[in-house]
Amino acid sequence: MSLAHPSPPALSRYVASAPLGRFTEDDGTHWGYRDNARRSAKAPLVLLPGALGNGDTAWHVAQAFDAERRVVSVTYPGGRSPAQLVHGLAALLGHLDTGAVALWGSSYGAWWAQHVAAAFPQHVSALWLGNTFVDGADVKASPLFDAAWLDAATDDEVIARWHAALAARPDDLLRSVQLHMLHHGLPAGAFRQRLRQVAHAQAPAAVAAIAGTVICDCEDDPTITPAVRARVRARYPDARHLSLATGGHYPHIVAPQPLIAALRDWLA
Repeated sequence: MSLAHPSPPALSRYVASAPLGRFTEDDGTHWGYRDNARRSAKAPLVLLPGALGNGDTAWHVAQAFDAERRVVSVTYPGGRSPAQLVHGLAALLGHLDTGAVALWGSSYGAWWAQHVAAAFPQHVSALWLGNTFVDGADVKASPLFDAAWLDAATDDEVIARWHAALAARPDDLLRSVQLHMLHHGLPAGAFRQRLRQVAHAQAPAAVAAIAGTVICDCEDDPTITPAVRARVRARYPDARHLSLATGGHYPHIVAPQPLIAALRDWLA
């Protein structure tokens, strides 16, 4: 039987080439990761994509750096507080014996990556905050992030609303990835809990101690508006501020080459 909303071929090839590892915290919480386990003198690159789907959505980035450094793409659990995510990731990195890492986060992943850098600066040698927000007020205008609705809706109702919104988009690679991740990327309950955390998000503590911090956004991002971009940048006046002309909210999928070029400069 064919799979409804199958993975795009490029994503399928990545998944087939990179075995999925699993890590369980002491309290039974499960994490997933793909680790190329490459030996390198360079800091490992750890990837934290946004709320929709799993760590595989950053496959373009993982493949771009596969030959030159260790790359770990992370699928993190839903329904966890920022503090729990922070300590879970620290436990995972300890389990993998990564040492200090270059931490790339996108959207929700970048929001809680700030908590990681604040709590465990010794684990983060460089920090990339892409297409992210400050708190729940930044996304409250979207019906997909309506806090009261997310609190009351069932998991199936959340999936149905998101499916309707994504299915209405043009039929392109991003739409295929989004629909695949919505239905197969992670359990519906975990996805809803991630969205609830975004909708109710409080501003994380700004990170002042990480020298290699980059704030990256896209001029055509429909989710992170110019006002939100300005809020994020204002929290990090000493960071490098980078704006990409295209990429929307998912430059790692929509326009990976300019993003990868900027990442190479950051990692250098």
